[in-house]
Amino acid sequence: MQKKHYLVFATNFKNENSYLAEWLNYHIIAGVDHFYLYDQDGGEEARKILEPYEKAGLVTRHAWTHYDGTRYDGPTRSFQINKNHLAFGHCARNYRSNSAWMMKIDVDEFLYPPKGEDSLLPYLQSLDYENVKGLQIGRFNFGDNDHKSKPAGLVLESYLRREAQLSNHKDLANCQFLSGNRFCTSAHWWHYRLLKPGKMIKLDAADGLRINHYYTKSLEEYKNRQNVSRGRKRDEAQFVERNKGCNEVEDKGMLRFVPAIKDMLKTYSS
Repeated sequence: MQKKHYLVFATNFKNENSYLAEWLNYHIIAGVDHFYLYDQDGGEEARKILEPYEKAGLVTRHAWTHYDGTRYDGPTRSFQINKNHLAFGHCARNYRSNSAWMMKIDVDEFLYPPKGEDSLLPYLQSLDYENVKGLQIGRFNFGDNDHKSKPAGLVLESYLRREAQLSNHKDLANCQFLSGNRFCTSAHWWHYRLLKPGKMIKLDAADGLRINHYYTKSLEEYKNRQNVSRGRKRDEAQFVERNKGCNEVEDKGMLRFVPAIKDMLKTYSS
């Protein structure tokens, strides 16, 4: 298997300047070797944050504000295409041939290695690449940890409580099975080639490969942040509803990555 990249992310982002560098650095440490970022922010600050990663060959940034104000902008009903879906389709069509594994993932989601591992790669390398077309990776929602305002530390050291059970999943696709995804209307799963059968593996174990989802964070951050499709309700009642049940279990697994992330933040900020 000769590919330019082994594990890549397809990600839309907007208004994520406080979180982009931490998210990138963690995943670089964990084994992601390239990021295809669809820039719906369009701001100078985001461009400056990403510039050193682009120069290092880690990030390909696509300007993605040309759909603003069109019928592809904003929340959609079921089976409607929006600018996020268009970005994922663009990534699949243009980069599946040079990548081994590709995942749709947001900046508030962190792909976490199996228990006992510091890298995502050993598990992926253990799979039968010719026959496994994708993984359905379970996701834990993390709660506010009683933070009313944005804490001074990193996300991964500030939010250490989550729900007890996995509540959703996202696909990590084997790119040789991936279709062009031109009409896929999901931010969670891919479309695969119809005439190339393969096995889909569903990962539900808390100790296995999984996603940590930091959606609400503090009340202040919840009110200030806005997702790329403008579907986030900013009122406190909705925050309480989304945060319900998400502080049940203490989970300090991410803390071991914090020192290395902080060292990388110094490197790239300089």
